[in-house]
Amino acid sequence: MTEDSTETLTVAHPEERRCSLLLPGLLSLSSTASSAVFAQVGRVSELETFFSRALCRDYPGTALEDSLFGLFDVDLQENQDLPVAAVARVGEGGDGDGQWWLCANPVQLIPDRDQLVLLGPESLGLSQAEADQLVNELNTQLADESWQLEASSPTRWYLRQHHVPQLHTTPLGQVRKGAIGKHMPRGDDGPQWRRLLNEMQMVLHNSVVNRDRQAMGQPAVSSVWFWGGGIAPRVMPSRWSQLWADEPLAQGLASLSSTPRQALPANARVWLGQAIAPGEHLLLLTSLDDCWQAGDLSAWARQVRNFNREWLAPLLDALRENTLGELSIYTCDGRRFILTRKGMRRWWRRKRSLGEIDTRN
Repeated sequence: MTEDSTETLTVAHPEERRCSLLLPGLLSLSSTASSAVFAQVGRVSELETFFSRALCRDYPGTALEDSLFGLFDVDLQENQDLPVAAVARVGEGGDGDGQWWLCANPVQLIPDRDQLVLLGPESLGLSQAEADQLVNELNTQLADESWQLEASSPTRWYLRQHHVPQLHTTPLGQVRKGAIGKHMPRGDDGPQWRRLLNEMQMVLHNSVVNRDRQAMGQPAVSSVWFWGGGIAPRVMPSRWSQLWADEPLAQGLASLSSTPRQALPANARVWLGQAIAPGEHLLLLTSLDDCWQAGDLSAWARQVRNFNREWLAPLLDALRENTLGELSIYTCDGRRFILTRKGMRRWWRRKRSLGEIDTRN
């Protein structure tokens, strides 16, 4: 239970414009997020004001993917992977074809003593031409398998399977920069998929693309990471007046639920000028999470300051000026922070640093 759980939340009028920010990568980053990391950010007055005056509510979701499925009220089967691949592919222009799709992101596997550590696709710097050639080599040399691989982008690859396997996987975000041993494909069909993964690694090892990359001092694509398999679910119309996002999974959920969607604007001032419809607007900002996943802490600190200046400050002004009825931040760590006009008047609450909020003190 949160410290604010006994306080009453005044619900904004349905005709008012409300803003919900889905903001992975801001809080509860990892056990390695020391005070020195937050010290790079410095003082961020608007963030400190928001978290001191907002009510905190528990909200299901411990990562971007399950938070998004929850926000769109998707009815999912228990003990199965989230169907990330099938939905994200819809967001990239594919159709909900009723086929089973699996994410197969290109990755590096780095030997570390007696284990292999995974570095995500952002570490590779692949071009689309390289990705297409690698996928063609894999499809050609493993043509007798009952699947087809495609590269929607250099970092996002999808694999189609003609039948539904009994398979459990670990999301890429949970494995990145960690040992892969206990996270390999599991379930009744796990051995078959581990064998397939080994065969794909052999093809990649012998690829002319990788040989050329290594000759130029670039990292080789040593494997793919299987995760997020499933069939695109039926999604009921959502409560969102509009989605503002550039991320394929969010766009796919909007498409499946017939929710109007637009690209994420450059900042809150632009958004406030464009978002004229009343009701709840959902905005997904991934820049903080992208920096953290890439391990660039200096860039992460800059993005925190940028978010504070370009997004939060104008939104707090809109609350004060009564042009925004409510502001929520979903931090993808099991919490939702909600600030209303009434809440803006909680001046007596002590401001807390970002590090204090992160550790749930």
